[in-house]
Amino acid sequence: MVTILVLEKDLFFAVKIRDTLRHHEMEVTTVRNLTDFEQRLTSGDDKQPALAIVNIATKGVDWETAIRTARASDLSVLAFGSHMDLDARAKALQAGAQKVVANSKFVSDMPGLVRSLLRAPDTLSDPSAMASFGSENEGEE
Repeated sequence: MVTILVLEKDLFFAVKIRDTLRHHEMEVTTVRNLTDFEQRLTSGDDKQPALAIVNIATKGVDWETAIRTARASDLSVLAFGSHMDLDARAKALQAGAQKVVANSKFVSDMPGLVRSLLRAPDTLSDPSAMASFGSENEGEE
């Protein structure tokens, strides 16, 4: 079973992510801060993550460093956040996230997004692989 590392402070949403991906035979490890995120990346145990998911709307967590750290560990990164926050989207892409999507897209197609990144060796070399904010479900959050 593949393991996904998730940086998410909201306990209720973390459970939703875990339960959704569990139904698709993926194990989720959720952390709520950068220190725990970095420790999970370097733990060396048999449950090394195959992908990182980062909520870029999280306040009080240095998610840019989390993305850079994951990329330095050769881990693909799926980031999600508000479709209105284009600055956060740009920062996530600059930090190395392969795909950045709006919350509505993440919730509606979480398993598909995860599977697409697990199959793609490195989507940074393909700019068309990066989803844009605001193109779908403009009014939803």
